[in-house]
Amino acid sequence: MTPEEFFYHVFEFLPRQGPGCTGATKKVYSYLPDLPGDAKILDVGCGNGAQTRDLTRLSAGTLTAVDNHQPFLDSIVSWAGKDGISGRIKTVCASMDALPFEKGQFDLIWSEGAIFIIGFEQGLKVWKPLVKKGGYLVVSDAAWFDPNPPQELMQWWEKEGYIPKTEDQLKEQVMNAGLRLLATYRLPEAGWWEHYYVPMLDRINDLKKTYGTHPEFGQILASCEHEAEMYRKYKQYYGYTFFVLQNV
Repeated sequence: MTPEEFFYHVFEFLPRQGPGCTGATKKVYSYLPDLPGDAKILDVGCGNGAQTRDLTRLSAGTLTAVDNHQPFLDSIVSWAGKDGISGRIKTVCASMDALPFEKGQFDLIWSEGAIFIIGFEQGLKVWKPLVKKGGYLVVSDAAWFDPNPPQELMQWWEKEGYIPKTEDQLKEQVMNAGLRLLATYRLPEAGWWEHYYVPMLDRINDLKKTYGTHPEFGQILASCEHEAEMYRKYKQYYGYTFFVLQNV
């Protein structure tokens, strides 16, 4: 098993692959005005589809779930079949910066905690053309709640290779992309701890029994634990902010 394969081995069996919760998805979805009942929705960076499943319950439309890791998509196909909604969900294995879709194809693009992979500004740029005029984009990304975070936290983010922007800076990028900002919403703490870090840490503790002393795998597990510790210590300084946007 390669380090990349082990990383997926850690996360494939979690209820979700990043911070989030059903309550937040429902709340943010409620901010969308005049979405067609038969809306065509694209979920980018869907993982195993925790929020995809929520969207199928919030909308009567069709869902296209995109991820670049096929086992995540296989999981979606499995639960969609059990839920009796296979006809409403299509899965596509693709990179989020090269999505194989027509311009103006979707009423709504939804992406929870995944846009950081290509960057907030770039994500808005390449996804916007896929949304119909008057349609919507909903994305969440890490943001500073305080513009002066502690040095330890800044150094950790720098090591992770992704430096958050402030919410005001992200709002400016929304304007530069020619999108209308309808609402913002901060992911509640439960979306980080109860629904993500608690199951993740349980999974890590189990894997450490076998892989804890492995030079590469053990380091991956320690890095995940450190991420949770950073949030525990500094949650007042940062979090995920949802941006509800309209393609005007």
